[in-house]
Amino acid sequence: MESGWGLLFLVLVTAPLVVLCRRPGQRVALEQLWLCALAVLAGGLWGYAWPQLVTGLGLVLTAGLLEWLGRAPRPPWGGVDRVLAGLALVAMVAALVYGDPLARSTTVTEDITNGVSHYPMQASLGLAVAAVAGLAAARRSRLPLWSAALCAAWLGLESVVYPDLVGSLGVLGGCAAVAWAVVLGLSGERRLRRPATRH
Repeated sequence: MESGWGLLFLVLVTAPLVVLCRRPGQRVALEQLWLCALAVLAGGLWGYAWPQLVTGLGLVLTAGLLEWLGRAPRPPWGGVDRVLAGLALVAMVAALVYGDPLARSTTVTEDITNGVSHYPMQASLGLAVAAVAGLAAARRSRLPLWSAALCAAWLGLESVVYPDLVGSLGVLGGCAAVAWAVVLGLSGERRLRRPATRH
């Protein structure tokens, strides 16, 4: 499935970059970019996919440069939403189970783009979705909330439609991913509508 590259870079990476073009230094966008860079590096190490590490280092350099240019102050700690944190933890466990066979795949039909294997990058997608959901639990922001929900829902729907493709969650897993995305989005919106509390 092409969604490993598409969702990770088009949604999880590009969305914060677009936000940073309009609001340089916005902290939550920088944090999302850092998490995606770390997920790409983790996937590369996980699957011994050394070319992917170059991609991850490029993201690290991008995030570091934008961090330096923006010089955004860290927002006050607002506490962690327990429901969203629980959903992020569930997603991380699912990402590890889903990503392990992909990261370690040695199939001869492996897809390569620009020297980088799709399979460890697909594993990075799961890690990034879970990490960005965790960011949504810690920050009052729709950017990580809907970035994670959109990616999970899209991957889930694609898995239901194409259950036999490599990288698919299957029909049951795809339905679970869509359900998780809906619960994440609704729970996050409810949190955003509550008045902020200081701790």
